[in-house]
Amino acid sequence: MQPDLSSHLHTLECNVLIQLLQRCQEEHIVGRLFGKCSDWDEAVWQCTKKERIWRRDNNPRYKKRIVELQRLPVSHWTPAVKRLHEEGLLPKIDSSQL
Repeated sequence: MQPDLSSHLHTLECNVLIQLLQRCQEEHIVGRLFGKCSDWDEAVWQCTKKERIWRRDNNPRYKKRIVELQRLPVSHWTPAVKRLHEEGLLPKIDSSQL
């Protein structure tokens, strides 16, 4: 089961994957029942899992977060996100995240 896929809850990278999944599901209404969009579904699941892991590891225990997570660190990118970055489908990142 997928987590809530609202855009304000996820990083930019995962939002791109979520949009691709939703577009696939809209284009292949019957095909999605037979696994047509399974690759995108798996990519979204992996990306949201990496987000949870990153947030868990970087969440201060007893104080409020100063900055919300906007971009997933490159070290936590899934293969699907790396492929989208190579194809130029992700917005450019600044050098501090490399």
